Amino acid sequence: MKPRFIIFAFAILFPVLALGQSLGPLVQPGSGLAGYLEKRDAAAAEAPRVADTYGLRPLAELLAADPQAQARLAELRAWNQARRVPLRNGFDRVLPAPAAVQLAAEQLDTPLAEHAGGMVAQPTFDRLAWGAAVRVEQAWRLRLHLARVHLPQGTRLWVHGEGESVGPFGAELIAPDGGLWTPSVAGENAAIDVDVPARALAAGARASFTIDRVAQLFAVDSDGQPVEAAAGTSAAGIEPKLGACNVDSSCASTRDFPGVFDDRHAIARLVFMDGGSSFLCTGSLLNDTATDFAPYMLTANHCISTQASASSLEAFWDYFTDSCNGTAPSLGSVPRSNGSQLLATGSAGNASDYTLLNLNQLPPGRVFLGWNADSNAAPDGTLLYRLSHPEGQTQNYVVTQSNSSVQACGRQFRPRFLYSSFVQGGTFGGSSGSPLMLRNGQVVGQLYGGCGNPDDCSPLQYTLDGAFAASFPALQPFLDNGSGGGGCRADQFSLCLLGGRFRVQVAWQNQYNNTAGSGNAIASSDSTGFFYFFDPSNYELILKILNFGNVIKVFYGQLTDLHFTITVTDTVSGTIKTYSNTPGNCGGIDQAAFQPDKALPQPAGGCVPDAATLCLLGNRLALRVAWTNQYNNTSGQGAPQTLSDESGLFTFTDRTNVELVVKALDFNGQLRIFYGALSDLDYTITVTDTATGRVKSYHNPGGHFCGGIDNSAF
Repeated sequence: MKPRFIIFAFAILFPVLALGQSLGPLVQPGSGLAGYLEKRDAAAAEAPRVADTYGLRPLAELLAADPQAQARLAELRAWNQARRVPLRNGFDRVLPAPAAVQLAAEQLDTPLAEHAGGMVAQPTFDRLAWGAAVRVEQAWRLRLHLARVHLPQGTRLWVHGEGESVGPFGAELIAPDGGLWTPSVAGENAAIDVDVPARALAAGARASFTIDRVAQLFAVDSDGQPVEAAAGTSAAGIEPKLGACNVDSSCASTRDFPGVFDDRHAIARLVFMDGGSSFLCTGSLLNDTATDFAPYMLTANHCISTQASASSLEAFWDYFTDSCNGTAPSLGSVPRSNGSQLLATGSAGNASDYTLLNLNQLPPGRVFLGWNADSNAAPDGTLLYRLSHPEGQTQNYVVTQSNSSVQACGRQFRPRFLYSSFVQGGTFGGSSGSPLMLRNGQVVGQLYGGCGNPDDCSPLQYTLDGAFAASFPALQPFLDNGSGGGGCRADQFSLCLLGGRFRVQVAWQNQYNNTAGSGNAIASSDSTGFFYFFDPSNYELILKILNFGNVIKVFYGQLTDLHFTITVTDTVSGTIKTYSNTPGNCGGIDQAAFQPDKALPQPAGGCVPDAATLCLLGNRLALRVAWTNQYNNTSGQGAPQTLSDESGLFTFTDRTNVELVVKALDFNGQLRIFYGALSDLDYTITVTDTATGRVKSYHNPGGHFCGGIDNSAF
């Protein structure tokens, strides 16, 4: 059990220590929320508000979903009625005439002109703005979609609705496909402003995008059904109420859950787009051993599993009533975070249904929940606590009791999942991804679903959570700084490699128009990542860092002739290396970049690499491959090539023709073997653990083409 740690401003920082892979909650010093809201409103007030200023008619006007989008509405109702998760709360609608916007230097000469269904204006001498609006009858909330987005550095966007404005935001919300979903605003009208630096346009840059869709979001009732406003009804007037078994978090008792009124500042109402639909879930902030207030958010894989969804994320904070069963705030009045980076995710099929996000920004006054990665942290009969946003409504409070007697739901077996029975309250659609907590505020799971009685309020309806202990190996590089190996924290401009040990950043300069900026990071794996400068679909640099046991090497390739400087920081030793353009624009390799922080283990009788033996994990594992070509009856031994201390490849007859790629990972003493095939020949992989003498083999019959994973190899 860990105490609740509070860090006070201008005081000594109390250490938050991990003990047995557990960590206590962390409370940000002070609130600062009033000042934040003032700054937010001031930033929104800077918007040029072109549509309002010039009285523009909407560039598109859609009728109410009923009758114009009846099929989509029926699909949403059927999805929620079937109790599928995550809960749907909206869908996109195609605009009759998409608006293709191009802002360039020539428009500086005619600063007021109609363009693409909107208006180009020059609110100040150093900016050029474009604005327009879209209207959807009887809408509750709206989001606009921009396709093929190209935004010069310094471009700012705002979106406005009924009584609320959100912004500025910009390129940080662009998804991998080059699209951007704006934050949502209330009401039937969504107006957008795009504000571009005149200097960037004069230097030859262009801003371009196409507004092609609008997402219509609905409030949902206690049955998960969409509520469409009557004509002329204010968006603020259609908040439905929840069922009788739900417990308002403002009614919770600190005698049972001491940290409840702190911990609800860690919980967010999540809205995101996926495949043309909008969904609702719940997420929570997690503390990390660096206690650096890094914006790590835990939710479920069945909620968010792709970077496209993560880019579209809206996280609404402090969405709870002002008193027990009191008044709910409007969504437009509470703090929110827009956009995120996907760090780690695993599905229920082979993991514990988890997703870890790095939020793009975070309002002050947050709490970061603790966590406990002990698989025995919640023994049978333990009271467990949850805060969530069922049906997307204000925070609710749930108490369950761990129950090991419940039969497994489907193929969600223990210990990857935790089962508990209701004591107080209930979970509904929208609660997915919410944290399951011990009394001390440590997370032990995230909500996957339920089974048993179909009545969500029934004591025979059991909740099913992905076990945090099962998720922890994938989350550890981010949350456990001590064992993760480094202090890097990924953000828009920082790539974190080799378990967070190395921070990679890029500065670029365009020698043709004298513009400059920072490269935007795109993570690919623990050893590899990319950077783009202007356009997320246009990669400019690729970089890789590999540990070869006695030395760590840095590789980089360039797809640009612009001037750049790559800065690689070893957060363990503090060593910094920089790399810049090479002759021929071909990139480079630093063969002796960094030293490992400790010598790799060399157990007695360790692996000795040779022409047929690949050695992995500090020479502990010896891998050999015997192959047979069933088409011509030839056979032989695979020839290994080392890629890193954890991975390698084998060729059969041609050293340039890769046939197999293999990987071995140590998950807290449990060794796992992964192999991927590029061959349908008959082969057998033999793996010997030289520390124990145990041997495992993996056979692929001729004519088959499939790799494999052994999650309990040694």
